[in-house]
Amino acid sequence: MLKTLLKSRLQALWASLSQGSKKKKSASGVVLIIVFAFLAVYMLGAISLVFFGIGFALKEQGDTWAFFTLASLISSALCLFGSIFTTKTQIFESKDNELLLSMPIPPKYILISRILVLLVVNYILEALVMLPALVMYGITIGYTIVGFIFALLSFILIPFLTLAVSAIIAWIISFIASKIRNKTFVSTAMFIVFFAAYMYFCFSLGSITGSGEEMNIDLSGLKNTFIFYYLGNSISNENLLHFVIFTLVAVIPAIITFLVISYSFIKIITTKKTAKKAEFKGNKDKSSSPFMALVKKELKRFFTSTAYIMNCGIGSIMLAILSVVVAINAPSILEAIEVQFSDPTQAVPKELIYSFIPVIIAVASSFIVSMSLVSAPSISLENNNLWILHSLPIKPKTILFAKITNHMIICTPVSITAVIIACVSLKVSFINVLLVVLTNIAIIAFSGYFGMLLGLKFPKFDWQNENVAVKQGFAIFGTMFGSMIYAMILSVITFIVAVFNATLALVVMIIPSLVLCVLLHLYFVYKSEKDFEKLKDK
Repeated sequence: MLKTLLKSRLQALWASLSQGSKKKKSASGVVLIIVFAFLAVYMLGAISLVFFGIGFALKEQGDTWAFFTLASLISSALCLFGSIFTTKTQIFESKDNELLLSMPIPPKYILISRILVLLVVNYILEALVMLPALVMYGITIGYTIVGFIFALLSFILIPFLTLAVSAIIAWIISFIASKIRNKTFVSTAMFIVFFAAYMYFCFSLGSITGSGEEMNIDLSGLKNTFIFYYLGNSISNENLLHFVIFTLVAVIPAIITFLVISYSFIKIITTKKTAKKAEFKGNKDKSSSPFMALVKKELKRFFTSTAYIMNCGIGSIMLAILSVVVAINAPSILEAIEVQFSDPTQAVPKELIYSFIPVIIAVASSFIVSMSLVSAPSISLENNNLWILHSLPIKPKTILFAKITNHMIICTPVSITAVIIACVSLKVSFINVLLVVLTNIAIIAFSGYFGMLLGLKFPKFDWQNENVAVKQGFAIFGTMFGSMIYAMILSVITFIVAVFNATLALVVMIIPSLVLCVLLHLYFVYKSEKDFEKLKDK
């Protein structure tokens, strides 16, 4: 029975990624495998380069224990933030709980099958960081036999720790949200608090400067990470006691969490969670144009869905938090530039570094805002209500532009505020601040148009839970990877031009985005009606 349940959940997970609609797949398995392979190679390669430099630097400094301390900390964070809301949905708020309980299936099998699938997800996320770390440690520092065994065991143990912590956080969020009427606000606010606290914690651990074999690492604070320090020290120095402590801290909370949830599983999933109902107050409704009515509908849909906000608005949230982090650390950043590049005889003059600051802000923020995918799932979210839009006496382009406008309204104010905070904190000139802002607006607009195009071409209507619509399917992956690849190409060109003139580099970064936005706009004006009509057949 357990094997059947597990197989069913894994098949559902794959189907949710590869299928696009009830009658037609939006992306073949081959295309999906190519997309995943590209992402895996890209991320593994980038992370390998980082750990390659860190490994040489730590070996030279004699602090090899910090290698896996840092790697395990990063991988744990990735697992944690990548699985909190999946854990919340799968364990505490799954839509098929009552259906499964009505069948002759032991409740513990239902719970175990879900936990095993969550572990699979955690292992995939962990592998993106820990696999490059395992390889690069061997290349740059070298293993002892005991250290290698500890390193392999740590790969197995870390997801148990992160799953236990994510289950606890997910339960807290679910419990508090069940007591308050505005559940979306509570869930989103708590996630932002956890993420901000993590970012503050990471920045307090130390810093990494330089690159490659010239990398300098400030280790102050890393020893305060307790079990992560114990893990790094056990692998580097063959410390059996520290590894035993790490194992106990990773396994015991996971066992206790499982037993507690298992003991109260039926009560958790059958308890009707209610909050105080809102009192109805009659008000006069103001009339508005069809376009503005559609925009308001889209905004309401976004801000009443935690899954929609956290999966498709995460770029804006991250950018807001990072801008505050940059503002807090701006004095130390400027001081570091003064210290390291004040010598007029060195190859890289201080003025060039200062001129690169707005370019770096523009490039970094462009990558981050490309993770905001508000427009991509907006067609898929219509699902069974799509016929209403078809029945309205409104042109398809009006509907599509309303969804793109919703993307701009949600992403633009946060992005502009964030980059202005970062630029002002780092003393960027007014003209460059203006160009960085325009760069972000252009990237956001391109992402909105591009996401709308893929959402229209590859809708996903076969979902039962909106989590599937906002985090899976070719429209989501295509928009994310396409926007990131586009931002990466723009970044390379921008940095090359910035060597000669940073202001000109920002202008160069803006123009291609504007051209693409104009072309996509014309497509939606003249060609989108046929595509919109085809949605009736999907």
